Amino acid sequence: MKTTHHTSLSSGSHRAFTLVELLVSLAVLSILLLINAQVIGQVQATWSASNARVSQFREARTAFDIITRNLSQATLNTYLDYETNYLATAAATSGTAAATGPGSYVRRSDLQFICGNSTTLLPDAGGADSLPGHSIFFQAPLGVTQNPNYVGLDRLLCSRGYFVQFSSDEFFTPAFLPQGNNRYRYRLMEYSPPAEKNVIYTLPTGTAGTVTGKFYADAGAPLEADETAVNISTTRPVADNILTLIISPRREPKAGEAEGANGPTEIASDYQYNSSATGPTQNLLPPLIRVVLVAIDEKSAERLAETSGSPNTPPFGTSLSTPFTQAYQLDDEIKALVATLQAQRVNYRVFSATVQLRGAKWGI
Repeated sequence: MKTTHHTSLSSGSHRAFTLVELLVSLAVLSILLLINAQVIGQVQATWSASNARVSQFREARTAFDIITRNLSQATLNTYLDYETNYLATAAATSGTAAATGPGSYVRRSDLQFICGNSTTLLPDAGGADSLPGHSIFFQAPLGVTQNPNYVGLDRLLCSRGYFVQFSSDEFFTPAFLPQGNNRYRYRLMEYSPPAEKNVIYTLPTGTAGTVTGKFYADAGAPLEADETAVNISTTRPVADNILTLIISPRREPKAGEAEGANGPTEIASDYQYNSSATGPTQNLLPPLIRVVLVAIDEKSAERLAETSGSPNTPPFGTSLSTPFTQAYQLDDEIKALVATLQAQRVNYRVFSATVQLRGAKWGI
């Protein structure tokens, strides 16, 4: 009997990947990895930029809040007085008090509110390149004292002022850090003498109540190198990398009134306002103040310092001061400044708010 052997073959044969398939798979995988890397890089860059904006501009936001909060408390403490001092007039003419009677009542104040170009108000603190933008000085019941026995008197009258200055950190660098490698930055400075050093009532006065002295005369002076608890500098930095401060006094807008030369900014059309100056706004606080603060981050400041040629050279020169001439065109002037910053490829932020002065008695 003959035996027949059968060999069983699988109906489907096993196949390996071809070289072409492997190459296509690797190409697809490479594309996916490349896209993934780009997405991760973009997310990381966005996170870094956002983190920088939050951390760097937090200081600027705090400084802006300090300005607006203190400015809203500005006061002139006005009172009514005779238009002419009839007693002095009678004495000067060897007459009697009854010879010259009072004509009318006028508003008077021993305090002062003043703002304008920093180079005009602070001629000894630097030029237009070191003092960009505006300065503002006023009095407010802030209760800042250097005597610990007066701590509870939180309504004591104090002078206060704000301006931007390009300066060195020499005087407030801790002693344990290496000295000599000073960092120059645009800084928001606060003029804040304690109530004991408020000289507003000791200033000489001229005709029509105009103040001939300056209660803020030492604003912008270098910081005290040997400060003590009772000998502190009256001017100190509030925040770094603040490029400019713009102050625009204005009145309440009328119904349907548009911005223009005769609009709400007419009381300070060139940004200059002095409550002690003779005129319709004498001894009056402006009802509203628009405050604009422009800040950049530290990375942008470092790059600008490296490209300015010298660490103590203001990188923007006078370009931060010259654009601001017409108050009713403030928005357009801000756009021009922003264009300058964009041309320098810096990371910036503009803070803006209109502050109502509670002590203003417009129309009274």
